[in-house]
Amino acid sequence: QAAVFKASGRNEAHSKRLARMPSNPVLGLLVFGLHSAGPAAGSLLVRRQAEASRIPLELSGATCADPPTTLPKYCCNGIVPSADYADTCECNPGWTHQECVCKGILNSMPCHHCMVHLPGTNRWAKTFTKQELYDNCADCVGRCTEELGKGDCGAFAADILGKKFPEAEPADVLCTNDYLKSHVESKDYPTEMKRALYTSPKYLSDDNYHQPSNWNVAGVGAN
Repeated sequence: QAAVFKASGRNEAHSKRLARMPSNPVLGLLVFGLHSAGPAAGSLLVRRQAEASRIPLELSGATCADPPTTLPKYCCNGIVPSADYADTCECNPGWTHQECVCKGILNSMPCHHCMVHLPGTNRWAKTFTKQELYDNCADCVGRCTEELGKGDCGAFAADILGKKFPEAEPADVLCTNDYLKSHVESKDYPTEMKRALYTSPKYLSDDNYHQPSNWNVAGVGAN
């Protein structure tokens, strides 16, 4: 779906700077997409997320205490659901098709594209302050969660966010370099996302980029 970039306020002042970003098709889609949504999510979604975060880990249509023979063994750790697979379609036979698509496929990494703003990506020129980058990430997460709540998967938004971010607001988790590092260094994180969210530091004479990170990211070559 085509989107029209309508910059306002700080984003308008920054729009020309975005053109200086390194060429990367996935990164371009991430940066472009995060400007296309509306204001931050409302308090209703936040309250629903908090309620969802208190729901114990469980499977839909199956129980690990007495699993059906058709349930994959990796869905359970003993008599409790596996935290790694509890949100997958194959471990929730009671999900509808839409629920499977929304929870298990489309939103398996909700709002992760917003981490492209973090200074830890090594992608941003120092024309942005670090605080601007963190603020842009938080703004992006707000727009992302609102879009999720209003879109085709809106009925499942609180459950998705509550399970992915049970202890804090999504922006407080996503917009940290530690969270970024834990994912791009994970062997299970998609290589395409690693390359979109992180680039190895370049040693430049003018030192005009934020490059605080020198991480061991598989699939991302050194510069």
